[in-house]
Amino acid sequence: MENVFSSAYCTIAACCARGTNDGFVRPRRERQCVEMQVGSFPPFYICELIDDFRGDVEQGDLNKRGWVLQERVLSRRTIYFTETQVYWECGDGIRCETLTKMDK
Repeated sequence: MENVFSSAYCTIAACCARGTNDGFVRPRRERQCVEMQVGSFPPFYICELIDDFRGDVEQGDLNKRGWVLQERVLSRRTIYFTETQVYWECGDGIRCETLTKMDK
């Protein structure tokens, strides 16, 4: 398995799938946001915080399976599809849809 995962360009982790026959790309609940307007500047939005890599990925159901450890350790890049958002992990750290960058 070392050659498979360490040679892969990217590993896809279906963190929100409930089983082998379940899809992992699905609609998500709408985030609560407030639109702010200051003068003639374009509007900006303040949204509820949904960044929880530890809860969504590290403590998620998928990571409770033994074989996932080798995938996570050996993969150079991984895309995690979770219930709330998509995370990207590589040697440079972790990023998510909300554009947050987290260190490993």
